[in-house]
Amino acid sequence: MTDSNIANKPEAQRVSATDQAPRRSGRKEPKARDRRDAGAPRPGSLAERSARVGFAVAGVRRLRVPEPRQLGIHAEFDEIRLTGLEMKGMPMLGMTLFEVTGAGKTTTAEEYAKRINADDEDGQVSILHIRLDNSGTARSLYVEMLAGLGDGFALNGTEHSLRRRTLEALEEAETELVIIDESHHGGRRSGFGGEVTSSVKLLLDGGVVPVALLGTEAAVPIFGKDLELSGRLTAPCNLNGLRWHDGYEREIWQGLLATLDTRLVADGILARKIGLDDPALERPLIDATNGVIGQLMGTIRTAVRHAVREGRDHVTHDDLRIAVDMWNVGHRFISHNPLRHG
Repeated sequence: MTDSNIANKPEAQRVSATDQAPRRSGRKEPKARDRRDAGAPRPGSLAERSARVGFAVAGVRRLRVPEPRQLGIHAEFDEIRLTGLEMKGMPMLGMTLFEVTGAGKTTTAEEYAKRINADDEDGQVSILHIRLDNSGTARSLYVEMLAGLGDGFALNGTEHSLRRRTLEALEEAETELVIIDESHHGGRRSGFGGEVTSSVKLLLDGGVVPVALLGTEAAVPIFGKDLELSGRLTAPCNLNGLRWHDGYEREIWQGLLATLDTRLVADGILARKIGLDDPALERPLIDATNGVIGQLMGTIRTAVRHAVREGRDHVTHDDLRIAVDMWNVGHRFISHNPLRHG
């Protein structure tokens, strides 16, 4: 088409296809929405209450309150770790910590690993803390260890090849202690079966790294029968529930309550202290929780949830009584509520 032909056409027809405005449909174009508050629940709604409860309960779950006896377990970890460094190439020692659920075993191990591993360089895993798969097999043990050391093919191989690769990976990562933490299976069976205990003996005999074994009381008779393994272990460690009639343990309990009360406010979970150091509460609370820190935290978590559901930013003694009814008695940790019948 010539320029003169274009000039003779009406102006509307002379606009090129690329210059034409897009055709409009009959509907309105939606306006851009401000999504900064998208998903924010309506004030006073159940969704808004759930958000507040979630924030508060998560805050309690994140709390880590130091307990002097846990530092004693750290010292036990240090002893076999440092002994292992002196005995490279020789059969290693192991240790055990078998206590009730909620005694603080896993938290103690996590805090220890976090502290020691803080100075690790790339590729180094000084403390390898793994959870024992509930299958309780040797293969699952090696798979968990390899995965914890960053092996992307941990599931591949025979049991024999997995064991060899595990020992090599431990040396490469300069691992100084392996902590094997038994997952809670529900019921009375322990995950530390014959396959696992045999594998632990092989690990110790490999002369690469010492091993710490954490589990429930259900594991005690298993290790009691395995005298060959027991001969490779230090004396059993204890982290039992605190007892009111023991003066030292009573002081620990009172300090624990005072610290927890302070942290609940300092961490922004509550607006004011509960008053956990009230002498009228100290003894009933240790009875209600069996002196077990995990049960104490379960009680506080339930009391905080109840208070926030009621629209309050503080926990009352009545909230605690209700929490013991709902959680401690409800889960059959105890048969009656000492805060009501103390």
